[in-house]
Amino acid sequence: MGEASAAQRDLIAVWRRMLLLGLPAVQASVVLAALLGRGDTWDRLVDPALSLVLSGVLGAAWLAVLRGREVRAVTLLLTAGGGAVLGVKLLLLALLPVPRPLLPELLETLVWLPVLITWMLLSDLSRSVRRALNLTVLSVAALSALLLLRPVTQGAALDMDALRALLQINLAAAVCLYGASYFVRRNDTLGRAQGEQRVLRQLVYTDLLTGLPGRVRLGEHLRELAGRGGTFAALVVDVDAFKVVNDTLGHAAGDDLLRGVAQELQRLVPAGSGVYRLSGDEFVVLLPHADAPGAQWEAQRLLTHVPTRPSLQVGMDITLSIGLSVYPEDATDPEELLRHADSAMSAVKCAGRRQVRRYQPQQDAATERFQVLARDLSVALAREELSLHFQPVFRLSDLRPVKAEALLRWTHPQLGAVSPGEFIPVAERVGLIAPIGAWVLRAACLEALRWGDVTVSVNVSAVQLLQAEFPQVVQGALRDTGLSARRLELELTETAALYEDTRAAQTLEDLRALGVRLSIDDFGSGYSNLSRLRTLPITGVKLDRSCIQGLPDGPGGPFARALLEAVLGLTRHLPLDLTAEGIENAAQLSALRDLGCPLGQGHGLSRPLTATDFRALLHTLPPAGGQAGAAAS
Repeated sequence: MGEASAAQRDLIAVWRRMLLLGLPAVQASVVLAALLGRGDTWDRLVDPALSLVLSGVLGAAWLAVLRGREVRAVTLLLTAGGGAVLGVKLLLLALLPVPRPLLPELLETLVWLPVLITWMLLSDLSRSVRRALNLTVLSVAALSALLLLRPVTQGAALDMDALRALLQINLAAAVCLYGASYFVRRNDTLGRAQGEQRVLRQLVYTDLLTGLPGRVRLGEHLRELAGRGGTFAALVVDVDAFKVVNDTLGHAAGDDLLRGVAQELQRLVPAGSGVYRLSGDEFVVLLPHADAPGAQWEAQRLLTHVPTRPSLQVGMDITLSIGLSVYPEDATDPEELLRHADSAMSAVKCAGRRQVRRYQPQQDAATERFQVLARDLSVALAREELSLHFQPVFRLSDLRPVKAEALLRWTHPQLGAVSPGEFIPVAERVGLIAPIGAWVLRAACLEALRWGDVTVSVNVSAVQLLQAEFPQVVQGALRDTGLSARRLELELTETAALYEDTRAAQTLEDLRALGVRLSIDDFGSGYSNLSRLRTLPITGVKLDRSCIQGLPDGPGGPFARALLEAVLGLTRHLPLDLTAEGIENAAQLSALRDLGCPLGQGHGLSRPLTATDFRALLHTLPPAGGQAGAAAS
């Protein structure tokens, strides 16, 4: 925006300079025309007065420019004044009884059209100036008609020479004035477009808050340095606890802090280095000729000295975390080099902040993979990389599937299949679990519409359970898909929050009020609180696979059998559905049947299936007379 304003000021300065020099030149031509007159009666009596009026207009315009009046006002004065002189001369030619050579005087009026056009080309063509131009053209046409027809009304013959001259004057006035008007408007439009392009380029290349070049210029500079060869270093500089500044001192103080850090980085980096703002509170420093020891020394110097002035400015001690990577030792690709420096900075954050750390491939690989997963997971839904598989839950008495657990899968375009155990924690940490969970709910309910009366189970994390709006998300999925609430079961991960957090308890009550079923997943693996089973509004438990590993005759067999008998007695008393997870073989299945366990799940019964394969499994089953639905409920 500043660039566009400067260009406009320069244009106005040029315009004023042209008028200050050009108006005296026009005035000189007026005086010269008067001195070179023919000496007839008209030249002696009328033209001097008209020249005096025009000189007054020119003098007033020159003084207005000298005093710094607006472009619009001066242009209007010149346009209206010049048009008025032209119109008055035609009127006098028509009405005054002074002898005059008509044709030469008419031709002299053409001299003033270029003057009017010049005013227009120098103006911004405001609405008032356009009105003056329109009035000039109309008045020239009307006065031409008066000049031509008045003698005819008095019995004289039509002057054909005058007719031709007046036609030329009107045609020249219309074409020249409106042509110049179109040129001015088009030039103005092109100027605005060019100004907007300059502003857009500035927005693309420059961070508006700090004035530093941004990510686009950073990428260009990295590629330039890599193409040049040699060694250089990239530092990723992050302001520690920046959110605390925003939350306690306000966003204005946060903006002041970022500007202060930017100024200090620019002041303290070595000559020839580049400072860029990535986003938020992250900056990048490029050290064009630094090797690893030099980059480490410069980073340590910035870590020590940059926070001093910004800390005084906001009244709070500020610290930095800096990660660095060196080309070509740490990476030969510019983008990879920057990513490695960012990974090193993230490792500093995890290690306590206020440090400098160089990229270490072995230690930072997990951090970098987390960053890649977090970045790509944010667009996985839009790219349709997520899908659902379904693992059947069988009624053990007749091995009929009565439920299916929806299992989320992610096929990454470069990394291939990513385990849910890896990407679900990433989604929880970066705040993506809510939109992904909502998609899973909707997709699972939609697929379950094709299953007859079989229930669909969807896993719910503790993060979702603690969100106040989660019951509304579930209700929206049921409403939008049309699935009956009794055919949706939510499997709740067994955590301390499930048993101890009052918000979770309220969410469970709200969910149960919707009519959906609630089951505790992996029961017995960690936070089991048997007394809370009596008060939680749940409808079932899934016994963790570790509880049946010893069945039937393994080392832990007697304990597993005793545990199963206790849990079965408890679930029959409450009453709750009991599902045994992790059934791997026929011996485990037989033991569970003997104990009377109602439901089971595991690879020994069926691996997770695609939606198509699970529907095919259901279609191969003989009719059950509604028993499957009864057992599931």
